[in-house]
Amino acid sequence: MSKMQRRITERQSAPVTLDRRASETRLTSGRFDVLVVGGGITGVSAALDAVSRGLSVALVERDDFASGTSSASSKMIHGGLRYVEQKEFRLVYHSLLERQRMFERAPHLVSRLPFLFPIYKEDGVFGPAMARALQGALWTYDLLGGWRIGQRHRRISAAETLTHCPTLRTEGLLGGLLYFDCRTDDARLTLGVARTAASLGAVVLNHAEVVSLDDRGSHCASIVRVTDPDGTSRDVTVESTLVINAAGVWSDQVATLGEPTHDSRIRPAKGVHVVVPWEKVRSQSTLTFPMIGNARGKGGKGFVVRWGDHCYIGTTDSPYDDDLDTPRCTRQEAQVLIDSMNAALITDLTLDDITGTWAGLRPLIDTGGSDTAELSREHEVTVHGRMVTVAGGKLTVARTMAEIAVDRACSLLKVRRRARTKDLPLLGGAGFDAQAVEATGGRFGHLGGRYGAESRFIDDLVVEDPALAERLVEELPYVWAEVVHAIRHEGATTVADILVRRMPVRYLQSEAAARVAPKVAEVLGRELGVPAEVLERQVADLVADVRAERDELGIGRV
Repeated sequence: MSKMQRRITERQSAPVTLDRRASETRLTSGRFDVLVVGGGITGVSAALDAVSRGLSVALVERDDFASGTSSASSKMIHGGLRYVEQKEFRLVYHSLLERQRMFERAPHLVSRLPFLFPIYKEDGVFGPAMARALQGALWTYDLLGGWRIGQRHRRISAAETLTHCPTLRTEGLLGGLLYFDCRTDDARLTLGVARTAASLGAVVLNHAEVVSLDDRGSHCASIVRVTDPDGTSRDVTVESTLVINAAGVWSDQVATLGEPTHDSRIRPAKGVHVVVPWEKVRSQSTLTFPMIGNARGKGGKGFVVRWGDHCYIGTTDSPYDDDLDTPRCTRQEAQVLIDSMNAALITDLTLDDITGTWAGLRPLIDTGGSDTAELSREHEVTVHGRMVTVAGGKLTVARTMAEIAVDRACSLLKVRRRARTKDLPLLGGAGFDAQAVEATGGRFGHLGGRYGAESRFIDDLVVEDPALAERLVEELPYVWAEVVHAIRHEGATTVADILVRRMPVRYLQSEAAARVAPKVAEVLGRELGVPAEVLERQVADLVADVRAERDELGIGRV
């Protein structure tokens, strides 16, 4: 075990706390080598990479960690089978390599997941000709690194296919193709990387927005607007030698702060997901199915993934030119997903079955293609003055993107520091046996799958106050001890921080999130002393968001 790995393990003897007051004091007390702008998966990965190399690092995020795309992805850590079909073999190879690294670094957050392609005689979900092409792609996928996960793809019989998904249409079913990738809770993964960076000395602060940047002198002077839990804000100056811009779909706006003539490079693509009760689908594997046609008349492939007693169906891929802060699943998009699911199964899903939705924006690099689905998911790192901008890419390769960006930063700083994150475990991951903990079941199994070796700290809260073992929502496994832990140690300061990103109640059961929001606000008030009027506004905002979702879908009022 390396010295740095031992440091991570030692930090697990007590909760690592994201202390806002201490972070702000450090933020203004000296000059940093690097200021990272953006608290999504790319930004927090850059902060972890830089601090693990011995650089002094600060990270600021204008909203909450993972509040943008990094909490609204398809939640996959994968190589991307479709990129084999597009002959982007280099991207697939590196993605599969990073998938394995993340699987080993964060065993509590990244789990292996079977994917199923059903095969039909003709004109079904996937016909024999399509199956032959897919099997060739899967052989390539395995050779490029899919084998590392311990399972290779295989052809299975019709009977075995139905054990994976008993609701599949049976007429003409020949069998299926089964392969394996990984899934994660993307928001918790992002938070885990951020807290790991903080444990190694990085200053990490959410609800802190860069509003101006001056890099004309010997260093960068950034004005950061810090918002406290009580809603008050103030501007502070943060000095750094360099800035790493990792703001995702907002990276063009951040780049403009340092380069007013900056040419926009980001072309957002919208992806939406809808959530339904698992019993309506009953698929144990991630089922892939054909999309019957979206708003532009194009099909493609969709999927349905089990998530506890729910499952989510996704995803669309369409250009987006509206407000970057408020993407939303439309009724038409949801209907396409529901209709496509019904065409593949013997179920009869309707919009009324939807319990939650989310919409995210992929920060694609504009390479001139006519369709966002055809744009590469490759990333791009550029330098202008004292700003290094990293953009594009996808969740799986965030560590690699960060490494390349920090390599460029080290070159500008004229220091030689090798990357150390390839085998660096995240907090909670060191020595954690996910399979053994999952087998225990109950509350400990649930907490282990979210906090890893740190789950005992949440259990300690229950020992102190047994009432904290109660669930927030009867249909979901999250308990009140997790709310308290999120506030005390994970930087959560708002109702949305807790119900959207620390626990995805808003996505899984949006109406239930609206119902429980006032009680979550009460806990925030007790823990942080947030004024009642501020909490009332936060609750109202979340309820309004849920109401807008339900109104758009036409499925009732909150």
